[in-house]
Order: sequence, then C-alpha cells, then structure tokens
Amino acid sequence: MPLFKKTLYSTDFSPLAEVALDYVKKLKEAGEEEVVVVHVVDDLSVELPDGTDLIKEKDVFKILPEVDQEYVVNLIEKLNSIKEILEDENLKVKLYLKYGNIPKQIVSVADEESVNIIVMGAHGKGLLSEILLGSVSTDVIRHAKCPVLIVKKREE
Repeated sequence: MPLFKKTLYSTDFSPLAEVALDYVKKLKEAGEEEVVVVHVVDDLSVELPDGTDLIKEKDVFKILPEVDQEYVVNLIEKLNSIKEILEDENLKVKLYLKYGNIPKQIVSVADEESVNIIVMGAHGKGLLSEILLGSVSTDVIRHAKCPVLIVKKREE
C-alpha cells in the first residue's frame, strides 16, 4: 500500500501555502491518490458553530451578512482553483471550508478523512514567540495522529 495515499493540504492562500502545494504535488511520486484541501475561517462577522462547513451547509451561508457571503464565495473560488491544479495532476480532490478554531478543524478533518499526512506552510515568527504563543502549525503537530510536513519559507 502506498505510504501517502491520502494527503490533507491546509491552505491560507498565502505565498507560503503555494510553496506547500508544490510538495503536495510531489507526493504523487510516493503513491498519493487523493488530496483533501482545507481552509479554516475564523473571522466572520457572525459567530457560527465550531466545525461548520461553509461549502456543505448551504443554509448557514444564506444567513450570513452580505459582506461575509462575498468573502466565502471568494474563498470557495480559491479552493476550486486549487482543486483544478490538483486534478490536472490526476489526483482526486475533496474540499472543506470550515469555520472555527484553525488547528482543531485541520486535525478534525484529518481524522474524519483518515489521511496519511498533513502538509501545511508555517509562518515561523521566531522560536520564542512560537514557544510562548503557540501557533497553528505547532498545535496541528501536537494533536495530529499522522505525520505533519511543515513547509517553511525558502531562503533566497
């Protein structure tokens, strides 16, 4: 059985996340067949239940204020363009747009989908701040039940 059959790719749509996407594509050489793409929203103008999936739960979308609806539509378009990129690599793709605590939702989707590896970018703000404050990537590493590949900024 391939080592990395199913990958979770967490994106915040940053340039660093694009670098991480290159690693996701390379995992095809290690037997990757499916990629679960996750983006977590934690900054809407209304409070939603933790774990709400803004793609699947259409009724929730309808109650959002117009500014949030536009924001969510924009995020879905970005997720769909990542899906197209990965499907061009002949990979199966599943999309999640979750609301709530970012690391908790990433780990939750990873568990639900039984992924073999999580790939994500890390915007390291320095060792001391990560030790004192924690970070999304640190929390994902701490709670994930599978390996986590952290992609850091390439040195120029």
